[in-house]
Amino acid sequence: MAANISYKCPTCGAEIFWTADKNCFECEYCGDKFSMEDMEADGQGGTDTENVEAHEEVEEGEYHQSSDGTVGSDLVKYTCSHCGAEIITDRATAATICVYCGNAVVMGEQIINDFAPDYVIPFKIEKKRVMEEFHKFSKKPLTPSDFDYDKIVDKMQGVYIPFWLYSGRCRGKFKAEGMKERKWRQGKYKYTECKYYDVYRDGTMGFAKVPVDASSKTDNDAMDSIEPYDYKDMVPFKPAYLSGFLAERFDEDKDACYSRAKLRIENSTEDIIKRSCDYDSLTKQSFKKEVVIHKTEYALMPTWLLYTTYKDKKYFFAMNGQTGKFIGNLPIDKVKLVIFSALGGVLGTVIGAIAGVLGLFA
Repeated sequence: MAANISYKCPTCGAEIFWTADKNCFECEYCGDKFSMEDMEADGQGGTDTENVEAHEEVEEGEYHQSSDGTVGSDLVKYTCSHCGAEIITDRATAATICVYCGNAVVMGEQIINDFAPDYVIPFKIEKKRVMEEFHKFSKKPLTPSDFDYDKIVDKMQGVYIPFWLYSGRCRGKFKAEGMKERKWRQGKYKYTECKYYDVYRDGTMGFAKVPVDASSKTDNDAMDSIEPYDYKDMVPFKPAYLSGFLAERFDEDKDACYSRAKLRIENSTEDIIKRSCDYDSLTKQSFKKEVVIHKTEYALMPTWLLYTTYKDKKYFFAMNGQTGKFIGNLPIDKVKLVIFSALGGVLGTVIGAIAGVLGLFA
């Protein structure tokens, strides 16, 4: 079994976790707080690659249920260093929580060598705020009355999602026919003048750290929707930041994710070049582009995730663990929808009638 990485309070020796809202480590037993520098000074915070053992593969044909409720054979075993329980997880998991004792479990072998991230943005949003925002988000007029907010929000998990960050440049060559229109009135006649121009633009733009999520488990559109992340909080990776949260390592390499980064870079370049064209309309457009990537880096981004099922239909919610940006889709009560639609129609009729009456006296 693999030895996992855990972190202890330098004062009392109790298990210690990263506290998002206070931006430090805080011991829930003695109350002392420690910065990352304090933990490193105590000999913790880094990864000792020499002491990280290999995991034990789950034998072929032996099936276990993983932490997200799925069942599969592509799993590995670890031992909790606190209580000795066996932890079954898939091979892309970098950090988890022991379900028996609550101990933070960081799988050292998943964050060293080729899997070692360059950067991490530590969590800034604590679970209490996530719960508050989820309550606000859920209390919509059309949400079913039996949609149990309290029961569901307890399943919200803080997860570090792997991202590739692409830096480079894009050269764009744009051609189009531009038209400028001028209108004026002379006496009782209206005139319109249209002038047409050949439009050319040729420019190169630099890009730094364009993000693309590198986990096949997460929905790409959802991860795009909770962006942007503010890189001012990005720091060199330290395993201790994972303590108390879940984390995944990448299972899609930088080459597999490159096409998505390339498309984002090309679209941004084209948009900026078009905005430099001051015309009333652009037709006969053509755009040639060339993307060159100088550097690709690997980072972990903080995300709060919730997958739940209501009446056999799955729903997904996500929050940016740094900025608090929240997305999700809620179930709709069909009876409430009919009532609100009917009320809307009645209200529209009343407003129309009032407007008509007022129009008589205008």
